[in-house]
Amino acid sequence: MKTWIKVIGGIGVLLIATLVSGIVVLKSMDFNRFKDEVQTLLQDATGRELIIAGDLDLATSLTPTLTVTNVTFANADWATAKAPMVALKRLDAQIALRPLLSGVLDVEYIVLDGLDVVLESDGKGRANWEFETTNKTETVEPQIISIDTLALDPQVRDVRLRNVHVTYRDGATGAQIETDLQRVDFTADSMDSPLIGVIEATYNAVDIEAHAKLGSFGQLIGTQGPAFPVNLKIAAPGLSADIIGSVEQPSAGMAVNARVSLSAQDTTTLSKLAAVELPPWNAVTLRTNISGGGTSYSFKGLDAKIGNSDFQGNVDIELGGQRPRVVAKLSSNILYANEIANFDSASPQPKQKRQSFFTKEPLPFEQLKMLDADVRYTAKRITAEPIRLTDVKADMTLKDAKLSVNPLRLTMDGGRIIARAMVDGSGKTPQQSIRASVRGLDVGMLTTLAGFGKMVTIKLDGEANLKGTGDSTQKIMGGLNGSTNFIGRNGQIHNELFKDLTEGVGGILPWASNKDANVITCVMAKLPITNGDAVAETAILDTSGVLVNVTGNVDLGGERLHLTVHTDAKTASLASFAVPVRIKGSFVAPRVDVDPGEAVVGTVENIVKAPAELIGSLLGDTISLIESKKEKQQAALKDDPCIQVLSGGKSTKTKTKPKNQTAPPPQKKPVDASKSTGDPVKDVKNFGKALQNIF
Repeated sequence: MKTWIKVIGGIGVLLIATLVSGIVVLKSMDFNRFKDEVQTLLQDATGRELIIAGDLDLATSLTPTLTVTNVTFANADWATAKAPMVALKRLDAQIALRPLLSGVLDVEYIVLDGLDVVLESDGKGRANWEFETTNKTETVEPQIISIDTLALDPQVRDVRLRNVHVTYRDGATGAQIETDLQRVDFTADSMDSPLIGVIEATYNAVDIEAHAKLGSFGQLIGTQGPAFPVNLKIAAPGLSADIIGSVEQPSAGMAVNARVSLSAQDTTTLSKLAAVELPPWNAVTLRTNISGGGTSYSFKGLDAKIGNSDFQGNVDIELGGQRPRVVAKLSSNILYANEIANFDSASPQPKQKRQSFFTKEPLPFEQLKMLDADVRYTAKRITAEPIRLTDVKADMTLKDAKLSVNPLRLTMDGGRIIARAMVDGSGKTPQQSIRASVRGLDVGMLTTLAGFGKMVTIKLDGEANLKGTGDSTQKIMGGLNGSTNFIGRNGQIHNELFKDLTEGVGGILPWASNKDANVITCVMAKLPITNGDAVAETAILDTSGVLVNVTGNVDLGGERLHLTVHTDAKTASLASFAVPVRIKGSFVAPRVDVDPGEAVVGTVENIVKAPAELIGSLLGDTISLIESKKEKQQAALKDDPCIQVLSGGKSTKTKTKPKNQTAPPPQKKPVDASKSTGDPVKDVKNFGKALQNIF
């Protein structure tokens, strides 16, 4: 045993002596004399100039380390960046000692510290990390080039980066991304082996860590061959993401084809990464397939959840035109608008006294010029407390700053709304138009939404056809043209809420909260609007105790009221209220005046006649857009309380003719819309004809 120990000890001493003698030889070498050869070698291989301004030095030990300082590598001739593609402060390469003693430079690992990299594509298929050499091959093969007795083997199996700043400029879109990498460690068995690594980076003040499995180094720097595989697992504060796919450089520019999965606890980190202030959503998840290159990208199979809301569909983005263009087809099972918009309906803000009802601040019409879009959106249910929308469908087109919504269909708490709208922001003065019809719209829901509570229970049918111009709500209302009309039946005024709302007005209009007059039989209005002046052409409210007729006009631009309320009592107990009431002043501070000495305008019968003729036109307009059979229309008109009340309670039943009586020859007579024909549909037509003569 002692003999074997002596033999092994002797061999060890011999090996150490050999190594020490080799190190002494290497230490005596001047590696700076290889700088010119290395610079020439890299320039021949890449077509770019390499400058080593610092020294090449070998720290001799059992693990010799080669150090290079102040290295720059030129950018492509066509690149917009004037700075070098690579600027390196220090390179440390640990050399395998045994191959080095044989004259072969075998690099175990490289540490690059203080690296500044500028990556750029020109949008036409070129990238500055691709090298234009005379002999192009699919992959870069390792070359062993002798320099005296030393051989250079460019295969590196372990690369470590520290303090790296990367700038990427996309020539197709003009976008620029910058990030700082604190640590990047990649290993590979060979030039053709996958790169396995860990990345620690900071982007927009967010610390990111990623574990990567990428394609080979040969694929990365090659100009041909398959797409470069990418498999990333990314983690940031409150966020995780997986990206599996590939990246390549086709003729159109940088191209990607990947499946992305993202999960975030909230939007804190997402806002920083996107450099956009997002609402404070919770529990955001996203899954989609991303494909495209250069200026065109597609997001297929999109499945996103924001809190309790969801979105599905496809989105295509085109960045190559005068403006970005988005084409999307999206849907939602449920969308919580309060959550998406970060609106807390349970904690309303304290009301402040308003100086004006419409605002003078310019609306963001300039944003219409930012992009073109073609969006189709459907939702089974949208909740925006206290509003609940169902069966929502919206087709939106934005082109050349002209936004068209055609159509918008939805059901709001049982009321059906169909609308077509247009906003033209292309000219000096924006233009707007809307045509809408509503069926069964809950007025109580609207008053609740406005913060007044459910002061009235009634459902309205109506239509609006409006056009405006201007860049603020005040200017739009001041130049508004068109008309609105609506009708409602079988409602109820809620006493206490109405008293609270009207305050002093409630004392002057006590019939409105009187239990004998708060059952609404019918309400109807026709309001033509010319240059912001809305005229109460017909405005009737019929209750169980009084009939109210409103005349006058509303100056929308000036926010002034000029209305007179005429009241006719149906019972003796309410007869004292049959005096005209004038409502004047501004929207935010109206005045109410009463002149008891002024005569009552007309009787119930006289006031009712004209509206009874008008009712046919209103009902004809609203029913024409309801998709129902003629029999249902006839039944609806026959039982309509507005026709029953406003026609003086006349029967609409068909009269039978006596037997054996011949009908007189037809004679052309003026239409008397106040008389019933026995057919409610004909009554409606007669009302419409009478309307042409009256109005």
